[in-house]
Amino acid sequence: MQLSLENKLQLLCDILDEHQSNSSGSPNEYAQLERLTASILAKKDLSDQDIQDVLTSIHQYGKTGTGVSDCARHIENHQDQISHWINTVQQNL
Repeated sequence: MQLSLENKLQLLCDILDEHQSNSSGSPNEYAQLERLTASILAKKDLSDQDIQDVLTSIHQYGKTGTGVSDCARHIENHQDQISHWINTVQQNL
């Protein structure tokens, strides 16, 4: 089943919210963030530069997160950015 753009954006928000709320994540979640953002950016369905920049940042966060040994610290280091990312993505739902 193919996810719609709205479903993908909501899933991004859900994963990021979980990271922020629980200060925990897994390599699989980081990989999923990386795949989701790559999929959204590849389709070029979003023309707004702000959301594209945020998706690129989330992609990098996911890519870096797959290789970290301390997921909680990685999340802690990005807390402020995660809030901004969630707000920006939610505005595009």
